[in-house]
Amino acid sequence: MSGNLLRLRPIVHATPTATGLHVRGWRSSFSLDGGKGLWTIWERLAGPLAEGVPPAQLAVPENAPPAVARALELLIGQLHEHDMLVEVPAHWGGHAPPEDIANWLAAVAPSPVEAWQRLRSAAVAVTGDGPLAAHARRALVAAGVEVSSVRPGAGLLLTADTHAVAAGCAADVGFVVAPGAVADVAADAAAVARRLAGAAGAPPEVLAALVASAASHRLVCALGGLPDPSTEVVDMWSDVPPTGPPHQAVLVARVDPLHAEYHPWLSEVRPREPGGPVLDLLGDRELGPVPAPLPGALPQLPVKLAASGDVVGFGATEHASRLDALLRAARALAPDGVALGADRVHALGLALRTAVRPLEGTPVAEDEWAADPTARRWWKAVTLRFALPAEVEVTRLGPRVVRAVVRADGEELSWAVEAEPADAVAFAAMAAAGRAQAGVAGTVVLCGAAPFAEPDGAAAPWTNRDWHWPYGLRDGEEAFQEDLRALAGDVEPVPLGPVLEAAGLVAFAVSGAGR
Repeated sequence: MSGNLLRLRPIVHATPTATGLHVRGWRSSFSLDGGKGLWTIWERLAGPLAEGVPPAQLAVPENAPPAVARALELLIGQLHEHDMLVEVPAHWGGHAPPEDIANWLAAVAPSPVEAWQRLRSAAVAVTGDGPLAAHARRALVAAGVEVSSVRPGAGLLLTADTHAVAAGCAADVGFVVAPGAVADVAADAAAVARRLAGAAGAPPEVLAALVASAASHRLVCALGGLPDPSTEVVDMWSDVPPTGPPHQAVLVARVDPLHAEYHPWLSEVRPREPGGPVLDLLGDRELGPVPAPLPGALPQLPVKLAASGDVVGFGATEHASRLDALLRAARALAPDGVALGADRVHALGLALRTAVRPLEGTPVAEDEWAADPTARRWWKAVTLRFALPAEVEVTRLGPRVVRAVVRADGEELSWAVEAEPADAVAFAAMAAAGRAQAGVAGTVVLCGAAPFAEPDGAAAPWTNRDWHWPYGLRDGEEAFQEDLRALAGDVEPVPLGPVLEAAGLVAFAVSGAGR
């Protein structure tokens, strides 16, 4: 037999269900319902496909009963759609890969023949210290890749043509950066090593083997045109193929217990377009530039609190408090005199609010906000729960622009600027209550421009503002910002540098920004 065969990828497995079957591959899965007869059809189809059939023969027989024909058509279509079929040579010829490599390529490669040709033609130079270099060479040779040279050096650097991978290993932690150009991977490796700050000393043999093998794996995939291993993280509860970690995914491995996982890396030399949750990018527990914001031992009533290092964030929900803490911590990485936001709407809202804050206005009577349950709830938290001798000054700065300032014993605790008096008082009072609850000093500012995660039950017919405030308030933020511009003019964007901008943060120039 000559030519190519269409095979079921070796990684594909199926199990019968009460009403059909479930088929899973390396990166996706699907289920079919239609009766127990589906499993019989699958067994008769999967057997020949495991050995391989000419592509033209994978078709529904003309004499098949209608029900069987529909089932076969659906099964074959799903196998194609989920990339569970692959073309391989009937005979590899004189340069056939070892059986284990051939099966691996058939399992993961878009084109096993092309991938093997790329691997056979590559020559990798290994630069590194003793155990890392030795394990990397062993892994590369096992994958069928030629190692052209092994040279001593710090850490581990694998290079072949335009591809390179760098890694490092301390006594307690190791890492592998994403493949790329030599200069880029070397710069990322040096920065990741500084961020992880591993313990001095030689790495344990098992950690060195894990890191070196992972580095070799990433380089082999890059050379063979295969998906990077960081994209292979599978959600077993979803049939949607994974997208993998955003940005430059870095493998971090630790001992005691031995484990390894990919983490997003905000590279200064290889920035990507903004994307991914800000909390996951900036606050990653291994590689984030600011400490991961967590509630920890902080009290959680009435205000939700989270800490990022020594910085405390405030919010009506845990997600809001974590985001607030992360942004407050990230200000140390931003230029002075800027309003820093999770996105453009947030940053612009903060900057414009700060710009209109000093304006003169007309007093707003208490009865314009005191009847609102949300404003009353947070004001009671300030005056009753924390027993602060506080006063709130509410001023209308424009037709739809209201400022609320909370003071106690002559000290300004918080302020807010919103479209409605009740919202301005609610934000200012929540900020003042959170300040007292956390025991921190300085003026706290919260606002409705921040992105709020949708709460459970937000769309339920019985819910209203009192259930999920401030979720939904941001829907009118862009219109509100036009009112703010009419009072204060526009504000200028400020560059933040590749790390913060790659995380999606935005800044605008302000003066006198609150805490």
